[in-house]
Amino acid sequence: MEIPQGPARIMPTSMLSSGAEDIDGDRRELGLIVLDGAVPADVHGHLFVAGSIASLGRPAFTGEGTLYRFDLAPGQVRLAQSIMRPPCHYADRAAASFGELMQFRDIGLSRISPLLGVRTVLSNSPIPLRDRMIVTTDAGRPWEFDPVTLELVTPIGKTDEWLGAIPVPWAFPLVLSTAHPAEDEATGELFTVNFANAAPGGRPGFSHLVRWTGRALEHFKLIDRDGEAVQIQQCVHQIQVTRNWVLIQDSAFVVEMRQLALDVLGQVLPVEPLRDLLGASTMRTQRPTTVIHAIRRRDLRPRSGGFADLPTPVLAHRIELEGESVHFYADFEDDGEHVRLIVPHTPTLDVSEWIHEGDDLLSGGEAGIEVAGMQIPCALARSRLGIHKVHVTSGEAESRFVEARETWGLALGTYAPRGREAPIEVVYYNTSGFAPELVPARLLTAYAPRVDLAALPLADGEPPRLLEIDTTTGALRSYTAPNGWSLLSPNFIPRKGGPRHARDGYVAVLAHASETVPRTHGSTGEELWLFDAADISRGPIARLGHPELDFAFTIHGSWVPTLKPSRRDYRVDIRNELDLEYIRTRALGSLAFSDIFNETLGRVMQSDDVDALLTMAVFPKF
Repeated sequence: MEIPQGPARIMPTSMLSSGAEDIDGDRRELGLIVLDGAVPADVHGHLFVAGSIASLGRPAFTGEGTLYRFDLAPGQVRLAQSIMRPPCHYADRAAASFGELMQFRDIGLSRISPLLGVRTVLSNSPIPLRDRMIVTTDAGRPWEFDPVTLELVTPIGKTDEWLGAIPVPWAFPLVLSTAHPAEDEATGELFTVNFANAAPGGRPGFSHLVRWTGRALEHFKLIDRDGEAVQIQQCVHQIQVTRNWVLIQDSAFVVEMRQLALDVLGQVLPVEPLRDLLGASTMRTQRPTTVIHAIRRRDLRPRSGGFADLPTPVLAHRIELEGESVHFYADFEDDGEHVRLIVPHTPTLDVSEWIHEGDDLLSGGEAGIEVAGMQIPCALARSRLGIHKVHVTSGEAESRFVEARETWGLALGTYAPRGREAPIEVVYYNTSGFAPELVPARLLTAYAPRVDLAALPLADGEPPRLLEIDTTTGALRSYTAPNGWSLLSPNFIPRKGGPRHARDGYVAVLAHASETVPRTHGSTGEELWLFDAADISRGPIARLGHPELDFAFTIHGSWVPTLKPSRRDYRVDIRNELDLEYIRTRALGSLAFSDIFNETLGRVMQSDDVDALLTMAVFPKF
């Protein structure tokens, strides 16, 4: 297959030109065109990919969540796309009519309104459960969506079943959770988290494991061997569940959510006297290790969890591995004492940072508006894949690592869905490579003690790749993206009737081309590529596109064999949980009636205006 390419390696910025004009549009459908190769006869099922639509110059993570569904059939692929619109979406769209303090604004990787709260952007992961599908984010509740219509159905858990990270009377509180909850399909238990980081010298944080089986949420407070509360230092981006353990990763994703929220809140409330209470904090850098908290499942007896404000204590064993990470996999089968973990260690990859217009770049240039808002895609050190056999209670690990030039910028992973009894034998990752034209020099200053300047490929960079790594032998196979191309959101698609082995299927990626790449007729430079998982080094066996195709900045995906409409047997009443008087007393408790807030709240929080906005813009949609 001859794929057009540019004259030199360059990271495309097309992932930021993400169709912001579609935010108010209806569900979109396209029949993709085969640009080269052929769609295999044994491809089937439905691939879901989540992303975030942001207008030029805005951080991609603050945009609107969107879902793509690729319907796969022999010889053809159809695409359906829909915007994920939780209640805060409609409030955001209407807020400009109610004054500056009601408006949402981009603050770091969050979008916050001084009077309304924090946006939930459902853009990270579409996850199939035993009897429904959900879409997730790190800052907000997961939501069920209908796989057929791509409409949101309901949040998981009522607002009062979650604890907000700061006690303020927002209609849309700051709820910190995980983008990768984990389900045991056999038992129907979904495990997620609810936490808040501790503030130095101020309000302590909390760390809860949360279980959901289709009824009320159950909270378990994590405690260590000394009976002290476990503190999440960074964030919990991923959870894995094995036969005997629930594994919670303290991920290398540093976002000072409390500080950002307080900065916004300070515009309308006298927070200075309460800064310690509310939880002020200072900026931190990443911890150069991976910390995982392991909870025995037999300690989580059926219906033994407590309420959000009265959780059941449960012992969490601490595992610490060399090298930070954001994601990990675990074999489901374990012997009760040991777990096998597959961890892409990505030192200095700071996914909580993004490019600012005017940044000095490692290439010597200056960042323009065309790249402002892009998540910084490249680490300042080479990644490596760790395969760890860990004795959970002692934390001792036997570790092997796969590291090579090709592993620079390990990003998102996938593997064949072969049933929970089978070990994970082969994993596939896309890589960012190294693009000095997209790395601000300020990161080099921040991570200077951990960066080997001589090892940085500043002159030529490293191209993006698709990798296959055998977790048993450490063997590595790769495909190097042509000049000007980048690959996102890899997902394994099993062959019809399979997969019988770990390479029995296809790997789908979303491919983006830079402006330097000549366009194939019918292509916008944004395409769906299919690789034969048995040998990805051959390159894609099919390229698909459409003259109107414009992908957002996409992240994770998942494949399902069939589409089943939502049973709609679980529903949270949005109107009830947006009752403002209830919100005030829930958030502040006795403080709502204190001298500090008694006079200020009604005047400054503009309750009548908030009520009018919810009545006009949100309630008619729910």
